[in-house]
Amino acid sequence: MQEIIAVTSFTNMDEKWFEQSLQLLPTDKQHKITRYMRKPDQLRALIGEVTVRLYAMSRTGLTHEQLHFDSNTYGKPFLRDTPTFSYNVSHSGDWVVCAIDGSEVGVDVEHIQPIDLAIAERFFSEEEVMDLFALPEIERQDYFFDLWTLKESYIKAVGKGLSIPLNSFSFKRADGQFTFHSDTDPTPWYVKQYQLDSQYKLAVCAGHEQLADQPIQRNAAELCEEFIQKVTLCKL
Repeated sequence: MQEIIAVTSFTNMDEKWFEQSLQLLPTDKQHKITRYMRKPDQLRALIGEVTVRLYAMSRTGLTHEQLHFDSNTYGKPFLRDTPTFSYNVSHSGDWVVCAIDGSEVGVDVEHIQPIDLAIAERFFSEEEVMDLFALPEIERQDYFFDLWTLKESYIKAVGKGLSIPLNSFSFKRADGQFTFHSDTDPTPWYVKQYQLDSQYKLAVCAGHEQLADQPIQRNAAELCEEFIQKVTLCKL
């Protein structure tokens, strides 16, 4: 069963939840998080780690000490020796989102903000560029972020990074739904969009049609508290 966990309210989180959660992570993860210069970046990185580990323990039955992570040759992380547990994390602004599935999955969340739409001509397929600029000007920014999150979620699901050019595949909207097309990837990928709030776009991509109905929204402090309690109990 696919789950999408969307976490917010971390910028107002009590410092104790940050510090206690951080101390429970492996040393290399602690160093990676604290190397970020800005506190919001540290918080987003921490919440991503905590979310993955909390749900990995719940779904696999492993203790925190039994969770061992690795990454493929393109840098996509995975939980070692657990082929039925796949995950992907994305964060932007006020949200950290984690998608969890039994097979490869990708997720992307983006804060909608003013952008030079000419960038589409560099990264989108010809068909996508035509569809974008065929829209009334007032609708183009919104559609740009539709395509951007969909394309990022696909790239992250495949797990080969930008070795796959963003203009080598397409998403097309028809009757309010997006479909995937690629001349080089025969896999039938499926995508779905979700509404977090009016300022964000969220998309998930997987190799099956059983995508989550809605994201599970979590409060960052409550999530960290649950993580701390679960890890502590495992040690007793």
